[in-house]
Amino acid sequence: MKKLIYILTVFVTIGMMYSCEDQFLQMPNTTGTMNLEKVYSDSTLAMGVVINNYRVTMANGWGGFTSSTYSISWFHGNISAISGEIVKGQPWHANYVFANTGPSAVQTAGVSMMNAGDAQSIVALNKVYQSIRSNYLVIENIDKVPNMTAATKNVIKAESQGMIAYLYLYLYKNYGGVPLVKNSLLVTSAPIGRSTLQETLDFILTTCDQSISVLPVNWPAALNGRLTKSAVMTMKAEASLIAARPLFNSATPYINFGKNNNLICFGNADQTRWTNARDAAIAALAQARAEGKEIINTGAAGAGIANPNAVDDYGNATSTPNNSELILSCHDDEAATGYYCNTSYYEPTARYNNQYGVQRGMFVRYLKADGTEQVWPKAGDDFPLPGSDYVTKFKQMEPRFQVDLIGPGIENAIGNPGVNQWSAKGWTLTLSNRLSAFPNGTYSLGCALPVKFYYKAGNRIWYEYPIFRVAELYLQLAEAYNELGDNANALINLNIVHNRAGLPAITEGNQANLRQLIQREWDVEFFDEGKRYYDYREWKVSGQYLGGMYGPVEEFQFQTLPTSFNLAASLVTYWSAVTYSSYWDPKMYLEPFPQGEINKGVIVQNPGY
Repeated sequence: MKKLIYILTVFVTIGMMYSCEDQFLQMPNTTGTMNLEKVYSDSTLAMGVVINNYRVTMANGWGGFTSSTYSISWFHGNISAISGEIVKGQPWHANYVFANTGPSAVQTAGVSMMNAGDAQSIVALNKVYQSIRSNYLVIENIDKVPNMTAATKNVIKAESQGMIAYLYLYLYKNYGGVPLVKNSLLVTSAPIGRSTLQETLDFILTTCDQSISVLPVNWPAALNGRLTKSAVMTMKAEASLIAARPLFNSATPYINFGKNNNLICFGNADQTRWTNARDAAIAALAQARAEGKEIINTGAAGAGIANPNAVDDYGNATSTPNNSELILSCHDDEAATGYYCNTSYYEPTARYNNQYGVQRGMFVRYLKADGTEQVWPKAGDDFPLPGSDYVTKFKQMEPRFQVDLIGPGIENAIGNPGVNQWSAKGWTLTLSNRLSAFPNGTYSLGCALPVKFYYKAGNRIWYEYPIFRVAELYLQLAEAYNELGDNANALINLNIVHNRAGLPAITEGNQANLRQLIQREWDVEFFDEGKRYYDYREWKVSGQYLGGMYGPVEEFQFQTLPTSFNLAASLVTYWSAVTYSSYWDPKMYLEPFPQGEINKGVIVQNPGY
């Protein structure tokens, strides 16, 4: 699909599909370099629209931006910087401001947001609704194309429906009930207010079903990245999981919203929603397997046994384009993806992806390779530890830790041995916070730096961000079975992921304890994949700062020799220190709508904003 994007997008610009209007529910301007009649007079031009829709739609939610797509609402950075995974980035990055003050219905002056009309939020709301309209334009006009078969037109309509479902899924988990635009709005229509949470969920599920009924089970290799049945069935499973989790599956909302409570919760806690989540995951997993997709475990060690090939299998699952575990990925294969969107410490002098070290709260979620806890320093310790202690303990950690992270004193990223820019000697920037004296600390580089998505990447900068992997269906099943009181099946599904990671089987029989272990598995398996921000909110994790996701942030500090400071021999001592506090307020369970839209008197703002 990479080549297809570049070939087809030369025929049609994004301005043809939707305008840059500053009101997300207004009638779009469809004037531009080509009109609708021209675009839908030829199959190549029409396919250019479809591929551009993929390009913009599938970027939503995973972080940063490229030269032509909007994925979240700010320049640079990553959602992980406000998910308790990595630190907050450079001072001019929007996620830096978010970490300090949280989201807002109006933008703070100087914050690097994409659109002046959007809220100070992770969601580029104007762009999302423009994408929804653009997909409806395809549905409404594709039948006009003369040199295209009816079967192809039907599949394209199904793809467009799937993309619409994906966009509404994104809105649903950020806002709750949202305005449901159900056509391109090419004719003047009455103002559209917010639908209830249940109406929004029902629309997503119905749209998914309509798409699934027509979509193919696979595409030729050159077209990988287009929707299949399993991809949209996984969307449906995720929507059902969100509905079952405590944030929405509750008699009362996170903040009393009075007569509008039904916009942000269902009004009852119903175990049937967990049954629906289980069944949707079972169906999606069966379809994924039928399409040749499965969790990668080549170790052949047997059920319940640690996978001896875990490094390679997990590395390929998260990094290798078009691997057999991927259900859907974002095919935006540009160097800008590496420079701006990820937070991998790939470029040795790139200012965009430093100051994104891993927070201690996330760092300690990983286990040792034998499945036990590692003992790392913590803020308040009486004395620092030798630098060699860091290197020794780093090498004792589980395979996912080794694939995901690099730190000072680690001579080579495990996924790219012998490649200079992945070596400690190859980095010209420091790998550690080394400007403070014990017990103080400076903010920036965390406890390690992320290198996920680049296993065996060599010199490749771009990467194809995983949207859905088979592993999440197993974890969804583990979570649903546990909530339904089926410990045996919860453990079977949890251990499929846990064992693949090279770890011994979990045997926990207590439901509450197992819930915490499942949540930890989500944290580690999907580190830096854009899920934790939503998971902790949907779980309503207990604690003053949403289970430690926010509040005081700890990072490791190092005393090093003045030269060759990234090498093991240069590490003298290290310790942990609190470097800043990340903002949390219960209003942040959901995102704010732009204040400009609220002022029109048509939609109601989420509580607290």
